Amino acid sequence: MASFGELKLDTYYLIQVDADSDIELVSVILHTKETVLLRSYLPQAEDFFKYHDEPVFKLVEEVDEETAQQLESLYQQPQEQYSEFEEEEEE
Repeated sequence: MASFGELKLDTYYLIQVDADSDIELVSVILHTKETVLLRSYLPQAEDFFKYHDEPVFKLVEEVDEETAQQLESLYQQPQEQYSEFEEEEEE
């Protein structure tokens, strides 16, 4: 089982943090002496720390940047449409 400390900097992964969580797109943005700072992208960006030796429940796969951007764009489209709808109501 992989640990968070084994994840590479500036690399995208699909992971499941625990048995009850959804699969999420994350990237490692910083390694400290004891922790790893990750950014979860879907459905919105959120940063969180994990200990180096903390196991990743399930490392689904490493994802290239192009695929990560495609996944992000799927979530950005509905938000943009929703924003346009809100603006129309305000007028």
